[in-house]
Amino acid sequence: MNEEKKKILKRVGFAGFILVMIIISIFLMIKYEAEGEKNMPFELSKIIIQSSVDAENRKSEYRWDVNLEQNNDIYIYIEENENYKKDEEIKSVKLDNIKILDENKVGELKILIPTSNDIKTAYANSKEDYKEKEIEYTGNSIDNMQKQEICKKGGVVAFRISNSNIGEFVSNEGNELSYDGTLLEKANINEEDLKIKLEMDLCIETISSKKYNTTIELEVPVEKFGESGIVSKTITDFSDLVFKRE
Repeated sequence: MNEEKKKILKRVGFAGFILVMIIISIFLMIKYEAEGEKNMPFELSKIIIQSSVDAENRKSEYRWDVNLEQNNDIYIYIEENENYKKDEEIKSVKLDNIKILDENKVGELKILIPTSNDIKTAYANSKEDYKEKEIEYTGNSIDNMQKQEICKKGGVVAFRISNSNIGEFVSNEGNELSYDGTLLEKANINEEDLKIKLEMDLCIETISSKKYNTTIELEVPVEKFGESGIVSKTITDFSDLVFKRE
């Protein structure tokens, strides 16, 4: 074989090698876009949503004079991946780019963060609306909702989707008033008008500056109240979520 043919074969071989590398790279990119990160140091383990009917009693000449609101408390649990070989810690967990996809037809919507570690009064003094702001929980030794801190080895992030001033009930009838779904009916509130669908970006950042991002979509209230004051849902299937490195 003469030198010219050898050069041609080398060029063809090199071009073939480059083509194979390009094809592999494209395949890996497509695979990553579809599947994302497969071995993260921390994982989203569950989301608990508690939807409730609440009412504020107003002083008036009537026996019953209440202003109704509907609240949805969200708890996002992040846990350590036991299969991840390196030692890591959470630097922060952020919720951002909150978008309302399907808006409630009645009421005034706000996104609130806890101002107390007491579950019963966690949002009693929470006034600032985070609908267009970033919610950030920083890593620390233990969970602390009041300070927006999450355990650096895995913990919980909490916030509330609040829908206030959805209606009122004023009456002199009856000796008792049930603060549940029946109160919505008394106030002529259609539960379908309370439905909200929103999406938000979740970012888990580690102390080694690795950032893992995904987009979560939620629908609240989680179901019809009927005669209940609180309905809840636990989400553990996240097979449709794709985490990607920033």
